[in-house]
Amino acid sequence: MKLPKAPKGVLRGVAKNLSNRVRGALGVLLLDAEEVMSPALMLEDWADKTPEKSFIFFEATTTSYAAMRDRVRRRAASFREEGIRWGDVVAIVMHNHPEYVVNVLALSALGATSSLVNTSLSGKSLRHAIEQTKPVAILAGAEHTGLVDEALGDEGASLPRLFEEIRPGATEAQPVHPGRWRRLSDLDRAHAGAATKAPVRPLGAELFAYIFTSGTTGLPKAGKILNARAVTGGLGFGLFTLGLGEDDVVYVCLPLFHASGLLVGMTSVLTAGSTMALARKFSVSRFWDDIADSGSTSFVYIGEICRYLLSAPPHPRERAHRLRCMVGNGMRPDVWPSFVERFQPGMVHEFYGATEGNINMTNLFGIEGSVGRMPPIPTLDNAFLARFDRDKEMPVRDARGRCIPCKADEPGELLGRIDPKRVTARFDGYLGDEATNAKILHDVVKKGDAYFRSGDLMRRDAWGFYYFVDRIGDTFRWKGENVATNEVQDALGRFPAIESSNVYGVAVPGTDGRAGMAAIALKAGEHFSPEPFYEHAVRSLPPFAVPAFVRLLSETEMTATFKLKKTDLQREGYDPNATRDMLFYRCDQRRSYEPIDADVYARIGRGQIKL
Repeated sequence: MKLPKAPKGVLRGVAKNLSNRVRGALGVLLLDAEEVMSPALMLEDWADKTPEKSFIFFEATTTSYAAMRDRVRRRAASFREEGIRWGDVVAIVMHNHPEYVVNVLALSALGATSSLVNTSLSGKSLRHAIEQTKPVAILAGAEHTGLVDEALGDEGASLPRLFEEIRPGATEAQPVHPGRWRRLSDLDRAHAGAATKAPVRPLGAELFAYIFTSGTTGLPKAGKILNARAVTGGLGFGLFTLGLGEDDVVYVCLPLFHASGLLVGMTSVLTAGSTMALARKFSVSRFWDDIADSGSTSFVYIGEICRYLLSAPPHPRERAHRLRCMVGNGMRPDVWPSFVERFQPGMVHEFYGATEGNINMTNLFGIEGSVGRMPPIPTLDNAFLARFDRDKEMPVRDARGRCIPCKADEPGELLGRIDPKRVTARFDGYLGDEATNAKILHDVVKKGDAYFRSGDLMRRDAWGFYYFVDRIGDTFRWKGENVATNEVQDALGRFPAIESSNVYGVAVPGTDGRAGMAAIALKAGEHFSPEPFYEHAVRSLPPFAVPAFVRLLSETEMTATFKLKKTDLQREGYDPNATRDMLFYRCDQRRSYEPIDADVYARIGRGQIKL
């Protein structure tokens, strides 16, 4: 039984920051949700200890902990004068900017809750996200005011709306109703005489923020983030995983409305007293300049941004950095070794944990492909890998009605035992009982227990290390076989011309199951070559998993957190009337992919072209 391979020098790297890691581990284990805690209080602590230390580095400008504390207190006083109180919810629709951090921490200082709205939403989706949490006010960047007005219409006329110019020269999407909006900086000046106060002292069990699910398959749901969850995020990622100290700089280019940007990025920095190098958004062309100019020692990633960086031409500063580690999730197996070899970013700490979930693990030792393992202590290991029925999309039950544990390397659904007494094992759910209850499974190990359904298929090796297999619902059945979309995407991703791929199943008249379809985006300057692509696909995949259809994307539609959207792609299928993108079907006779036009589409529907 061979131990999974870890990078060279892993023990030395972990031991170097051992004291920080021990503090983080003990903090997570001993934290009680009934303790007083909040991100705003963490800012206050560091402003007292290291007032001149840089908290945020943003576009060549630094803001110290003391300066940020003053700005947060001033903004909190303005909010208080406007009537925002403990327990109120305020929606924030802004791109990354220090003002975003000021607003979130000012609301935290009042005991209010930030509802962090995805900035890529518009229309009904934006309205749904705003109205779902019943906010008492809306804070927006100037470029989002018009979109908010259009989404809410006249029904939201009485809702206070505050904005700020956070992007130089922002002109598009100006307010449809200018009179309804007030500038945040004007608000601060209007209440300049209001007394600033130290933050309130909320319990860990009180709400810090709502963070929405990505919305890859429907409308986003508001996940509850307690103060304790925010603090343990910082302890777990900042101290235990990264071993951050006061001299570290963490680069955050992911949106702050997402858990990776806010909880893995900002609260990690606040926990360790480090510096956050904040970018407005991820940019391939600016990434390595930002890393080098900020002196970043680590960065927060999503797997797709690593793929984009790897596909980009060489950058003169791609190794001129101080990086010693990186933390994130979604690093694909076809990207991981090449990324490390080319950029030498130090240890890759892949982690697992849904925004709202109660199963959290991290790859402390940088073992390639793994999301880590649970603690080797039974009382702390709340993960259960259940044998899964792909047809019914439910865990398999034995004769007693209990779930069956998976054997080593057997894929199954990851479940998390719910324990309200432990911060890391709680499941606080979503806003709405129906959505929350749908994620809870009962009588898993014994009668009366309750487990969180992750919706993820994982496997665990004999050493206890977990590996992501697929998302439930991303697996479809074709020709009597189960096709895992991530496995197909990994294989197609090794074709030189492909930038990214999105694999899903589509219905075909007269057939059982769903035929595989791959929507692919090509690298800049590349062209689609049907014959070489066919040869690569049949060589890399079993026959049933080779895509029956290919869609050549003119642009890749993704969520703001770089997760590929599938709903619209599945709905449009291989119908040439539903898209302007070029479509192809697999032709085994010619060992190629042939174009689909209206006639070919009709012949497939009549069964005249066999798949």
